[in-house]
Parts: sequence; C-alpha cells; structure tokens
Amino acid sequence: MSGATSLWGLYWAQFWEVTLCQWQKRLDPSYDTYGSGTGTYSYVDRLSASDVGADVAAIATTGNIGKPLITVAGTMDALLPINLHARAYARPVTAALSEDRYEGDRERRRRPAYRLYEVQNGNHIETYKDAPPPAAAFPQQLELIQPHAQKAFDLLVNYVERDIELPPDQCIPRGGEIAAAPTQPGHCAQLFAP
Repeated sequence: MSGATSLWGLYWAQFWEVTLCQWQKRLDPSYDTYGSGTGTYSYVDRLSASDVGADVAAIATTGNIGKPLITVAGTMDALLPINLHARAYARPVTAALSEDRYEGDRERRRRPAYRLYEVQNGNHIETYKDAPPPAAAFPQQLELIQPHAQKAFDLLVNYVERDIELPPDQCIPRGGEIAAAPTQPGHCAQLFAP
C-alpha cells in the first residue's frame, strides 16, 4: 500500500512528524530539530551530547501504580503501536505488582488492580473508520475504541466503589465487548483480523 492509503502513511502525514518535533524539543532542546530534521536524530549519539538520557529516564515508567488502572488499546494504532506502548507499559506494571511487598494477605488486598484490554483492529484515530477508501485502506475492518474505553471506565468505577472484580486482561474481538469470561484472554493473537 502506498503511504497515502495506509494507516502508517496517514499517521505520518498528520501526527508523527509534529509529535517527533515536540518531544525532541522537550527532551533534547539543544538539538536543531527544525534545521536537521527528525529523520537524522540518533538517540544513542545524543546521549553524550545532551541530557536527553536523563530527561527520558525522568519520565520513564517504573510500573508502580498506586491506584487501580485499566489500559484500553487498539491493535491497529499506528500512533501508539500496541507492542511499543500498551504491552510495553503492562510489563513493568505486572512486574511491580508481583513484587514481594504484596505477598502477605493483608498487603495483597491493597495491591492496585491493573488490566489491559486490547481492541482487535482498534485504531487511535476514530474518524479513520469513517474515511472512505483510498483515504483509509480498510475502514470497514477498523473498530472504535471509545465504547470500550467507556465500558472500562464503568468497570473501574464498579471495582472501586462496589468491590466488583474486574474482568481479566483480554482481546476484545471485532464487534465484541469486554467479557467476564473472554474467548481470548491476554493479548490479541493477530494485530489485524480481516
């Protein structure tokens, strides 16, 4: 697919370059973003020339969440790709929640809940579902994330206020919804399901 008719092309043209410029300016302000361009930036090379390493470390996640949290992410999100963001975030949270400090029965009750709900074919930009081809390569297969995010919020409220257990991590199938007993617990097996 050409760049103009792929999700990657749409994201690049509308979001990626401006996002890269913003974060380069914030995390490495001495780099000549506008003169050198985003394509020439090398994080490794800049470690010895700037404070970018310390600046990134200052905002890196530890995984230590203090309150219950649900992440809802789409498998077709080209702005925040699920493998590099939602799944990558879930790993340190899961590791932090399994630390020894939560091993006692009394402490275990205070462990904050965390869930990752993956929306099969979910896309970061909801309007792409409504864009006719060739503006979007396959709008009919994209799923809206917002209804699942609203449901997740309602589940979180019930967990906090009524002590109703959260459904497990899961892949929400196309046309499906968050389920107490999901057909596909954990990660979606495929990022795109036709």
